[in-house]
Formats: sequence, C-alpha cells, structure tokens
Amino acid sequence: MGNKYEISSSLQSLLDHIEEQLGTTIHLSRKQEAPRKGILIDQYDFHGSRNVIAFSNQQIGMLKDFVIAQNAIRLLLKGIAAKNDNYRVLSFDGKSATAGMEQIYLDVLKDEKTRHLDFWIKKKLMFYLYMLFHESIIELPWTLLSNVVVAKLCPVMRNAQVYYLMKESMRDMHDLVSFKDYIPRRYFVMHNGMFFARDLMLGEVMSEMKLNPMINIPELKKFKNLNLMEMLTHRWQKNPWYQTKLVGDAMVNILKELKLASICEYPCPDTYNQIYQVGEEITNRWIRLMQIEKYYFWDTPANQALAIRNQDNFEKEARMMIFGEE
Repeated sequence: MGNKYEISSSLQSLLDHIEEQLGTTIHLSRKQEAPRKGILIDQYDFHGSRNVIAFSNQQIGMLKDFVIAQNAIRLLLKGIAAKNDNYRVLSFDGKSATAGMEQIYLDVLKDEKTRHLDFWIKKKLMFYLYMLFHESIIELPWTLLSNVVVAKLCPVMRNAQVYYLMKESMRDMHDLVSFKDYIPRRYFVMHNGMFFARDLMLGEVMSEMKLNPMINIPELKKFKNLNLMEMLTHRWQKNPWYQTKLVGDAMVNILKELKLASICEYPCPDTYNQIYQVGEEITNRWIRLMQIEKYYFWDTPANQALAIRNQDNFEKEARMMIFGEE
C-alpha cells in the first residue's frame, strides 16, 4: 500500500486483503478538498495505473478509517467484477436522455405544484432531475453494500460508522426539502425513498436503531406509532414524507427479497462476485419500481465517462427534440 498514514490494524488488514485479491496497490491521499465520503479513483473506471482513495484532512481517527474502508470495499467489488468480465455501469446517451427528460416534463405538467412554473424553470428541471437520479441510482446501491460489508469485516469501526451515517442521513433526506415545491412530488418521494431504504436496511442489518429513519428523521417520526387504519384514513396519506415511507418500504422489501442480509453475512472471496451481482439487481429492481427504465442503461465505464462529458450536448439535443429549440 502506498502513501502510509496512521491507520488502525483493522483497516490495514482490510487493505492488505483487497490488494491481495485484486493484485494491485491501494494509495491513500489526504486532500483538503476531498468530500466527506472520500474519493475513489480506480483503474476500472478511470483506466489509469493507480488505485487512489482520497480522504478529507478534516477526518481523523476511526472516522477517517471508515471512509477509507468504505471506498476500499467499492474498489474490491469493482475489481472482482472486472476480473470476472462482468463489470458495467449505468450510463445514458442522447436517446435515453431525451426519453427521460420528456417524461420528467410531462410529470412537471401533471403535478399541481409545478404545472404553473415559468417555462424556463420547467426546462431547467428536466435535465436537473434527470442527472440527479443518475447520480443517486449509480451511488446508493453500492453505498449500501459497502457499508454492510464494512460492518461485517471491520466491527471495530462501528461507532464511527454509525456517527457518519446518522449525519449523512440527515443531509441526504433534506437535500431536496427547500426545492420540494419546485419539483414534482413523485420525484421528491422517489429520491428520498432510496435514502430511506438505505438507512432502514442498514439499521436492520447492523442492529442499530439509531440509523432507523423513522427515529432519526424528524419529519418521519410522526408516522412511527400510527397504525394502518390511521394511515389510510388520516391526512398523512397526502403527506410527501408519508409517501416517502411507502416507497422506501417497497424498496426495503426488494432488498429482503434479494436476501441481501444473508448474502453479506459472511463476506469472503467466494461471495464477493455474488455481492456485486446483488448490487446490479438492486439497481434494476429500484429502477423498475420508480418506472424510470427508459432513462438509463448498462454500458462500459468508458462510454459512461464519454456520456458525462457530452451531457450538455445531450441536453441541447433533448430540448430540440421536445420543444424544437435549444
């Protein structure tokens, strides 16, 4: 491992194991500008010769170790999939971007809160929501899996992990709150539903009640003790946070159907590829549940990188197809 830092023996053992499994070297880098979740620059997505995990210089001790470990597990899953010639990523092109943006525009027109927005805002919303969901759906299933695996392989990091996840959960669930009157409710609900499912499942797998969004998120606490009849007859059923709970519960059911907890119970070289395949299936099932199948498709990392570089052109192309103008 390159660029030695003061790390725990648990993290050192994990990194040594991953390097052995992938036949590579993991370089650590402390960066002031690194985000809280760290940055993984790997040879599988970026086609370089180095695998680098950067972490913020504001993170120290076991919190720093947890951030590194989470990124290391993501590197492991990518590498194992690549060794089995089945690594792929969710991408898009002009055609899929047009299809997704057109559906988002129709949903903006259907929603009573957004149909009266100025036309220029509606046009901006189309691509903003399209890319927001791409960013979220390519991230969340793997964040969930990496957290479960870290909890199993590095239990000494549990306190730091719970602290980190609680703070991130509050941020994630409230990112769209200030914009909720400017986006169709369906997208607010679906986006928050993914984070709800992640946190609820992690709470169950880790037996950590503090991660339960019904306890941790103030807007969801009011639904904790309502029975089914109250929920169906009360004004809650029109509440976006209650709808978020319903969507999140459906996503959690998908995770349970895929037996995520049992597959990740004893992570080892014999199960790493299976864990990766579960990540793909979570992505597929959640996409179908949200009815956004036509928005994105599986492709190579190189094509995804090209699509991200060309996203401005795809937006212009989609506007031309939908409105006959840029």
